Amino acid sequence: MDASLLTTLGLLDCVVFRRISAEKFEVMHKAGNWLDELLPETVDVKVFCFEQNSAYLQDFLVDAENLWRANKDGRIESGLWSEQLSTQLVRLEASAVVSDNQGYLIVNKLDAKYRQKQQTLQIARELLLSTDRISAQHDYLHARLEELLSQPDRAPTAQQPIAQALAQADLGVAILDADLHLLNSNPALCSLFDDTHVEISLPPDKLLLELFRTQYPECERVFSTASSWTGEIYWLNPPRQGKWLKLSIHPIKNDAQRVQNWLLSVSDVTQVKYLLKRNEKLTHFDALTDLPNRQYFWQQLESKIQQNLPFYLLYINIKQFKRINELHGHLVGDEVIKDLSKRLNAITHADDMIAKIGGTEFAVIMELNHLHTQISSQDQVQCVKFAEELINASCLPFYLSSGQKCKIGLNVGAAAFPTDTNSAEELMKYADLAAYSAKKKAVSSIAFYSKELVDASRKRIEMEDALRDAINNQEFELFLQPMLDLTSGKIIKAEALIRWHHPNGNLISPDEFIPLAEQTGLIIPIGKWVIKEACAILQRLSARGEEIKLSINLSPRQVSDRQLFEFIKNSVNNAQVNPQQLELELTEGVLIDNYDKVHYLLDKVRKLGMSVSIDDFGTGYSSLAYLQKLPIDRLKIDKSFVKELNENSQDSDGTIILAIIAMAHSLKLEVIAEGVETTLQKDFLKQNNCNIAQGFLFSRPVPYDDFCNLLGRQKD
Repeated sequence: MDASLLTTLGLLDCVVFRRISAEKFEVMHKAGNWLDELLPETVDVKVFCFEQNSAYLQDFLVDAENLWRANKDGRIESGLWSEQLSTQLVRLEASAVVSDNQGYLIVNKLDAKYRQKQQTLQIARELLLSTDRISAQHDYLHARLEELLSQPDRAPTAQQPIAQALAQADLGVAILDADLHLLNSNPALCSLFDDTHVEISLPPDKLLLELFRTQYPECERVFSTASSWTGEIYWLNPPRQGKWLKLSIHPIKNDAQRVQNWLLSVSDVTQVKYLLKRNEKLTHFDALTDLPNRQYFWQQLESKIQQNLPFYLLYINIKQFKRINELHGHLVGDEVIKDLSKRLNAITHADDMIAKIGGTEFAVIMELNHLHTQISSQDQVQCVKFAEELINASCLPFYLSSGQKCKIGLNVGAAAFPTDTNSAEELMKYADLAAYSAKKKAVSSIAFYSKELVDASRKRIEMEDALRDAINNQEFELFLQPMLDLTSGKIIKAEALIRWHHPNGNLISPDEFIPLAEQTGLIIPIGKWVIKEACAILQRLSARGEEIKLSINLSPRQVSDRQLFEFIKNSVNNAQVNPQQLELELTEGVLIDNYDKVHYLLDKVRKLGMSVSIDDFGTGYSSLAYLQKLPIDRLKIDKSFVKELNENSQDSDGTIILAIIAMAHSLKLEVIAEGVETTLQKDFLKQNNCNIAQGFLFSRPVPYDDFCNLLGRQKD
C-alpha cells in the first residue's frame, strides 16, 4: 500500500487490513511498534486470524462484519479507546470501510492528536465537546456487556468474555446484582480512587452509589423504575483536590424483564473540568449550547426559593433521543441538541431561566406574573401554554448540515413552588417524576406533579408486578378471531389475540396491559409466549385435519429483539408445524421506525415460508415506498375506514377503501378488511374485490374450543 497516500490522509501511524473472509485478514500496511504487542498474531505473517487479544477491537469487529456483509460502500467508526501495552499507553480508533466491493479495517493511533488537544484552553472546549466520544464508549461497553450478561443459563461473573472485557476496559466498571451488591469489577475502577493515596471508608461501588444518591434527586426514581442514567458526580477527598467522574448506570434485565444486574461505568473527567475552570464562562455554562449548566442552575434555583415567591420548575427530557444517536451518530445528536437549545431559549421569557442540566435534559424556572404567595389555576393554564410552545418548537423538523432530517419530541414535567414543596431537592425530584410520567405517552406532553401521580405510579408498579406474576403463572390465553374468504364465505385464517385471566376473576383485554408491557419490556416474554402458544394451537388444529393460517401481532419492542427470528424458527420446528400456516402482523409505525431491522426480519421469515401482513393500514403514514421494498403479502384496511362505511357516507369513505384495494392489487397484495360489523359493509367489500374480511359480523374473538366449533359448523 502506498505510504505517501496514507501520509496525505493523515493516517501514517496506522495499520490497514484487507478482509479476505469472515475469519481471515491480509496485512496491507503497518507502522509503529505498537501493533506487534497489541496483535501478536500479525507478527511476520501476511494473512492472519484475530485471536481476541483486544476486547474493544473484537467487539467492534461484530458491527464491522455486518457492514462488510452488506457489501455497500460505507464506513463506520469504533470511537476512541485506550490499550495499555507493556511499554506505552496507546489511544486507538478503528474504522471499517467498504469500497469497490472490498472490505478494509483501519486501526489508527491517535496519541499525537490526543496530546495536542491538551495544550490550550480552547482545546479544553473541544475536549468537552468530545465527551460524546466518552459517551459512545460508555454506550458501546454497556451494549456488549448487556448482551453477554443477559444470555440465559450463564453465571455472569464466570464468563470469560466478560472477564476479558472488564480487564481490558479503560473505563471503571462494576457489575452489581439486583439489590446493588457488587458481583464483579475491574482494576480501572479501583485505580480511579486509589491513585490519590487517600484511604476511603467505602468500596468504590458503594462510594459511587452514595455520591449519586446525595447529588441527584433522580436517584430514587432511576432505581425504582429500572431506568438508565448518565451524568457527572463530584468526589471531594481532602486534602487532595476532588475528582469529577462521568458515571453511567444501566439495568440488565433477564427474559422476564426483571432486573438481574446493574452495570456501572465511570471515567475521570477532572482534567477537562480543571481546564474549564480557567474560564469563568465555561465553569457555569454548557460548552455545546452556551446555556447555564446544572451547577449554575442549582445555585439559581436555591436563590429563587429564598425569595419566597411562587414559580414553576419545568424538567424537560428529549423524547427517544437515543434512537437519533444510534441511527445518525453522536455528532448529529449534538447538532440536534444545539439547534433545540436555540429554539427553547428563544421561547423562554426574559425573566425565566433555562439551563441544560444533563445530556438530554433541560430545566426552566418559569416566573409568574404576580406577587401572590400561592399558585392559582390561572398559573397552571399559563404553564401549560408555555410548555405547549416549547413542545411545538421541538416538533418542527431539524435540517442538519449533512442534509439529513430528524424529528424529536419533548417530555415535560412541572412542579410548583411552594404548593408542592419548598425544598430545591424535592422540587427537582418531583419535576423529574412528572417528566417520567409524560414519557409514558406516545406523543409529546406535559405532566404536573401531584399526589394522584404518585398513586398512579404506585398502581403502575403493582400492575407491572401482577403482569410479571401472570407470565410466571401462565395466566394468559389466546383467543381466535376468524377471517373469512369473501368469495367462498369460508374461514381460512384467524388472528390470535391475547387475553389475561387475572387472579381476581376478570378477563383483561390487551388494550389495558399491552401498553404497559411495551413500556417495561415485558412484551418480550409475553410475545414469546404468544408465538409458542400459536404454534401449539396450529399443531392441535393440524391434528384435527384443519389447515388454518394463524396471524400473530408483533410489537415495536419485539422487532428490536435480536433473538426474535431464531425464537420463531425454533418454536415452529419444536411444534412441527408448517411455517406457511403462520403469518406475522406489523403496523405501519413499526415498519417506518425500525425499517432496517424489519427488512432483515421479514426477509428471514419469508424464506422460512411465513407470510406478512400490514395491520391498521392507512392510519398516518404518507410514504408508501416500503410497500414495494419490503416483502409483504397482505394489507389490512384499518377498521376506522370500514366503520364509517354506511348508507349515509358510503360514497366518500368507499372511495378511500377502493383506492387501497386497487393499489394493493396492483402490487399483487391481498387485502383484508377488519372491523366488519354489518352486511352492507361485507357486501360492499365483496363487490369491490376485497379478499378477506374479519369482524363481529362473523364472530368475536373466541377461545380455542369455540373456534373449533365454528369450523365444525362450517363443514356441516
